[in-house]
Amino acid sequence: MSIRVTQRELRDINTEFSRLNLLLEYCLLRHDIKSLALELDEPSSQMMTAVQEGLSSGKRIVDEELDKLLNNIVTIRCVLTVE
Repeated sequence: MSIRVTQRELRDINTEFSRLNLLLEYCLLRHDIKSLALELDEPSSQMMTAVQEGLSSGKRIVDEELDKLLNNIVTIRCVLTVE
């Protein structure tokens, strides 16, 4: 890797890793929901849709939005473990 990596490039790399982490968590959650034949309540379903739309938009997801979408997944997992 070049020594001349800018702060902007490092932020972009970090954002991409965060997006990939979000995608992985989303896929794992979808797998768990399907394999356990779970039904999501309406708020959880809306959060899943928001995550899916964020990932499939093809646009760069700003860090704050990535954090929000990852928190959606955490919230859904918490709801599923309580039920």
